Amino acid sequence: MKKLITSGLLTIAIFGQQQVLAETFNSGVNSVALVELFSSEGCHSCPPADEKLSELLDSPNLFKKFVPVAFHVDYWDRLGWKDPFATPEYTARQYTLLSEGGSKGAYTPNFIISGNEWKGFFRGRSIESGVDSFAKNSIGNLKIDYQSSDSLHEVKAVFSPDKGLIVDKNKPLILSVAPLGMGLKSNVKRGENRNKQLYHEFVALDWQKIAMTFENNQWVATLNFPKDAHKAQAISAWISNSNSLIPIQAVGGYIK
Repeated sequence: MKKLITSGLLTIAIFGQQQVLAETFNSGVNSVALVELFSSEGCHSCPPADEKLSELLDSPNLFKKFVPVAFHVDYWDRLGWKDPFATPEYTARQYTLLSEGGSKGAYTPNFIISGNEWKGFFRGRSIESGVDSFAKNSIGNLKIDYQSSDSLHEVKAVFSPDKGLIVDKNKPLILSVAPLGMGLKSNVKRGENRNKQLYHEFVALDWQKIAMTFENNQWVATLNFPKDAHKAQAISAWISNSNSLIPIQAVGGYIK
């Protein structure tokens, strides 16, 4: 089955004096990889991995074959520099994903592609080679409608599974959404990167999850973010089974 082209459709409406932005993104039916980088501003070996992730900005396959997300973990904060993008939830996600894959312990920088630990970075391989190695056909289209205004950040998601994908209708899929910060920089004062200015792309500024419901042969969900939850330039979303964090399908794109 031919893969749909990822699309972002923009509409703007004015209600009173409030501008509402609405955009739509589609994954297409073939797999779109969630490329996760677990990083920290307190880790001296992380900046090269951050730079590697930033190279994806120039790829024609960005948001078509893969969706990058950088999760900053908090266990390096003990060295004296509190990473402003790190949360305990991101750290727990890394530990759980590695555990699901049979790995013990955690480390940074750590790439996980489509739920699989990927060490090609340490061998000088491209991230896209890792994406290709885990690619699958005929997953199903994940569509998100994103709306934002001064008082609203909302994602409506619809997953239409392909006929070849086996999904238990009695066990809800989980929708995850992470708004992404782009072009971020930090002047690090302490820790292993003290006195350095670090640059980041695709940084997770939040991570929210919600159970989806099965309606008319599709999985649907609506997720709302707090009013001041983020100032994002891109959005990422993915689905997983209720008993696993491993992503099944992902979608994302730039937002205005």
